[in-house]
Parts: sequence; C-alpha cells; structure tokens
Amino acid sequence: MTYQHQHRPPPAYPPVGSPGPAPRRRGRLALLAAGGLVAVLAVAAGTAYAVSRLVGGGDEGGRKLRAAWVLDFPERQRNGLKTFDGQDMFGAWLVGDAVVRAQPDGVIAYRLGDGGQAWGVPAPQGSSLCGAAQTLTEGRGVVALGSADSCDTLVGFDAATGVRSWQATFPAERREGRDTLAAPDLSVAGDQAVVRADQRILGYALADGRRLWQTDADRLLPGRDCRLADTRAAGDLAVVTVRCDGDRGALLGLDPTTGKARWQQRLPTASAGVLSVDPLVSLPGLNDATFAVRDAAGKPRATFGNPVDGTRFSDLPVNRSNSVEGPAVRPHLADADTLYLPTEAATVAGKMRQANQVVAIDLATGKRRWVSAGHTDSEVELIRVDDAGLLAWEVGDRRDLAPRLVRIDRASGKVSVLAGGPRSAGTEGSGATVLERDGTVVLVPWKHVGADAAITVLR
Repeated sequence: MTYQHQHRPPPAYPPVGSPGPAPRRRGRLALLAAGGLVAVLAVAAGTAYAVSRLVGGGDEGGRKLRAAWVLDFPERQRNGLKTFDGQDMFGAWLVGDAVVRAQPDGVIAYRLGDGGQAWGVPAPQGSSLCGAAQTLTEGRGVVALGSADSCDTLVGFDAATGVRSWQATFPAERREGRDTLAAPDLSVAGDQAVVRADQRILGYALADGRRLWQTDADRLLPGRDCRLADTRAAGDLAVVTVRCDGDRGALLGLDPTTGKARWQQRLPTASAGVLSVDPLVSLPGLNDATFAVRDAAGKPRATFGNPVDGTRFSDLPVNRSNSVEGPAVRPHLADADTLYLPTEAATVAGKMRQANQVVAIDLATGKRRWVSAGHTDSEVELIRVDDAGLLAWEVGDRRDLAPRLVRIDRASGKVSVLAGGPRSAGTEGSGATVLERDGTVVLVPWKHVGADAAITVLR
C-alpha cells in the first residue's frame, strides 16, 4: 500500500473555494487545508494534532473495497490533564457527508470523500471530554466534559454544522485520590438529554440545554433505603435501575420530558441495569443469571440465560477506559421480535485471532432462533438491522484473512458476502464502531489497542 506524502500544514487559510475570510463563529474552528490531501485540527491551544492521510494505490487488487483514507490517532497530549487517555473514542456517527468522532480534546468531523476536516468543537482549555450520548436526534447530540477531578458539564452540538448549541453544568461526583473519573450515564431520548450523575437524574432540552426536571432515589422510592445504579433512555422512555436495602432492587420507567414515573417493577435481586431500552431487555442481577424481556409496563414477558439453548453470547462492554468510568456500551441489535447478540469469541486453532458468530433470540419466548453460519474464522462486528437483514463486518487479520462486509438473513442466519476488504484494514474493526453507507465502510476503534488508525474509510 502506498501513502501520499504527509507534511505539516501551512498557516490557516480559508477553505478551498472560499471568496475570502469568513466571520468568526462561536463554537466552531477554522478549516485547515493542505492541497486537499492533509487536514489538521488543533482543537485548542496545546492539544494534539489529528492528521488524515489519503491512501493511494490498489491495495489487494481485485477487492471491491479499498482503503480510501485513514486518520492518525491523536498524539499522547492530554489537553493539560493527566487523568484522560487522549486517544479514546467516546462516540462515532455518520452525519451528512462526514464521519464524526468524539474524543477527549473535542468533537471532530472529517469529510468522507477526502478525509479533510469539516468542523470541530473543541473542549475548552483545561478540560476534556469524558462521555457522549450514543445516539443523535435530528442531528443534535450531547457530550460530557470536565476537569481532572469532576465530569460535570454537558455540551450540546449540531452534528451537521459543528455549532456548539449550549453548555450546562450539573452536580457530579468528584474523583478522590487515584480513583477513575466517574462519567454520568448520558442518553438521548427524543428531544431530551437524560443524565444520571451519582444519586440524581436530570432531564435537559436537547435544543437549548434548558433543565426540564430533576429527581433522586428518595423521590422515586420514598421511605426505602435505595441508590440509583443505572439510567438508560431511548425513544419516549427512560429506564432507571435502583438498588435497595436487603439486596433487592427496582426498575422504573420515567417520562423523559417530565421525569415522572410511569411504572415501577420491584425485583427480587438487585438488577445490574438494562441491555436495551427499545426493546426493553434487562440485565441479570447480582444474585441472578437471567436476562428479562419486558413489556411496555416493565413486566417480564420472556427470560433467557447465558448460554441460551447451548449458545454462549458476549455481553461485555466494548468501551472500557483506563481512566474514565462511564456507562457501558454492549454490542447488540434488535428488531420488533428478535434480539441479535455476538456469540462469545474463541481462539482460532493455530492462529493469532479470535472468531465468533451472531445468535438470534426470540423476544416473545426467550428461545434461540438460530446461530449465523457461513462466516470466516474472524470476529464479527454488528452494524445495523433493516428490512434486508443484518449488516455485519468480519474483521479478518493482516496476514491471511481479508475482512468482509456481509449480510445475515434474518430468517435463517445464513451469511452472504457483499464486499471484500483489504488485509491492510484487518483488525482495524476489532472492538470498533463500524458504520456503513452506500457501500462505504467506516471503522472507528474505541481505543488505540490493536488498531493503527483512529478512523479507517473503505470504499
């Protein structure tokens, strides 16, 4: 594979084609261009540069997908703080013609076409991102940032333009000694951002950051000795997990616009939280090994264990940080009647890689529908489910197994190949968010472990 020459950018100039200097806009950074081949973002004074490189040549000739460009990981500079890993990723999205990456020194968008920077929202000097809501509403998102000892600020942003919409502080737990920094549970539900910080839950208007409501365990369950343990929101529901006296627990469904409880389900053991809000699937409790599929009132309608009908699946988070303790992201997909999970990975005999499949679980019965068949000996990363089936990425490796974009039939689990990828991108999709649009595949690893690039674009 041949790389284009990489060089330092010149001083900032207006974007290519611009008639002249544009007025400065609050919350946005200027675009720096170097011949259209190298784009650099300096998100604040003293922060790291991130450089995208166009990839030339015919990598793995004959393959349908080739490497278009890659983005180097930020240098190990940490915005003046010593508590954050400056190369972590907190969220990634495809918005318009750009891929957006949330990382400690800011939220940055790069053009899919050539890897040039589209926009950037920097973290203020002396602060760093510590979390992000995983979904957007009509292109609006929210991230959390803070100082070395507290993650206590929300920033709303427009993911299409890079405009910082609003900023709000909230009461947050402070880090003590060498503890990891506690990031809030942060979700987007419709037009609201829902935040759990220590023993408070707060709702904010996603459009302007106005605080809509605030509640805590004493208000939700008066007269009981309880603590808030987990809060996830999606659509028109926020689900709160509460741990109470005697190792018992409760699950509550809140209206994200008002914070008022719609329903409450007491649990025989303290639940560990929820895997999915829509459909609602709760995780096993401290003294339980049962996943529960729940109805609109939170009542169990089906249960399943791990293994499910002899197939062991993975429910491990993919976003663990060495320095920030926040909400876990567990890979899964779901449609109206089926939950799809990656099976537990196993080492391939004689190879330095692992392989897994996908298991489908019937939401009405908790029974296994099928296990996908036809994969290579590789890790499988879920992308999305739609009317055409499940879209997934087989990671491959850099020696003898090329990655593949595959479709999994929703009725049978049979795998069909849509496109092959270059071995140069092998392992880049391992433990990554994988995005796809119109045949373009975007690989965004959560951490700089086993990955060479912060973003890899294939087409």
